[in-house]
Amino acid sequence: MKTPPVVHGSFTIERTYKASPARVFAAWSDVETKAQWFIGPPDRWTLVKRELDFRVGGQELLHGQFGGKHSTVFTARYHDIIPNERMVYAYDMSVGDKHLSVSLATVELHATKTGGTRMVFTEQAAFLDGEDGTRSREEGTAAHFDRLALILESSRDLISSRLIDAPREQVYAAFSDPEQLTLWWGPQGSTNTFEQFELRPGGKWRFTMQSAEGARYAMDKEFIEVVPAERIVIQHHQQTHHFEMRMDFADEGARTRLTWRMRFESKDEVEKVRGFVEAANEQNFDRLAAHLASRVRAARP
Repeated sequence: MKTPPVVHGSFTIERTYKASPARVFAAWSDVETKAQWFIGPPDRWTLVKRELDFRVGGQELLHGQFGGKHSTVFTARYHDIIPNERMVYAYDMSVGDKHLSVSLATVELHATKTGGTRMVFTEQAAFLDGEDGTRSREEGTAAHFDRLALILESSRDLISSRLIDAPREQVYAAFSDPEQLTLWWGPQGSTNTFEQFELRPGGKWRFTMQSAEGARYAMDKEFIEVVPAERIVIQHHQQTHHFEMRMDFADEGARTRLTWRMRFESKDEVEKVRGFVEAANEQNFDRLAAHLASRVRAARP
């Protein structure tokens, strides 16, 4: 049997989204968000298995099935990740028992003057079945990005993520120990006075936060779920707004990926606070990183 020739193809797709580069990056890096748009045609395709290890050297798997008959398997490895700017990954695509293609994909995120993002996706593919699948691949990829636009426009979530240079147990302890938590929680310049901190499902967390300008805010939260060193879910009770916050702690080598997902009651509500909350979360991560670094320095002989 004659081996079919390799057919090479490449294409570039550009999209402009009304969302910041950080939000678009989160839609790629957060497995729950990506599961809403990186899928096969919803009317014909069903999910079998999904995995995402979003780090340099990490792998991604998307296994689906068309009409209960033949399967599709996407397997990728990430080679370059610059948060909010760029991703480069290589991936294999198989359909049924056929290894269809090998591709190199680059995603570039550029901030626009209006606060949005121009996303440039470039794929260079080697089709192994002797057929030029460039047009079909481009159309399928464009459909993904159309779904991504809908998700970005309708999401009630705010997602913030940071790779912390400390082991997971230390990052978790910085939150679970109230003496540490009070030192770094909140935006830059804020201070906290804790009245109640019960880290258990149903436990209360009540405290007063004072901003750098001197304004005082009474905070009322409830712990919904606590899985030590893995996950904490908090319900925020406030007259002005309500949201549920999930904190995920994940190993990335010797470091820790800390992800905060804040889900508000409506799209309108999240848009009212998006600018402030996204900036405040980044400041909070900065304070946490500085706190952990200071403890390392203090422990040195």
